[in-house]
Amino acid sequence: MITETVFGLPGIGSLIVNAVLRRDYPLIQGTLLIVAGVYVLINFLVDMLYILVDPRVRL
Repeated sequence: MITETVFGLPGIGSLIVNAVLRRDYPLIQGTLLIVAGVYVLINFLVDMLYILVDPRVRL
């Protein structure tokens, strides 16, 4: 949200803030679900890459 404000670019942070101010609950739920899903996916990919990078780590 801070980066969007500084550079004047619309993004998901301002979308969520505007949805909260308008009390648009389906939009809030959808955007937070997408953000959480992307977060989980990135964490999973980092864990898989860590296995490839460090041979001492085993499943």
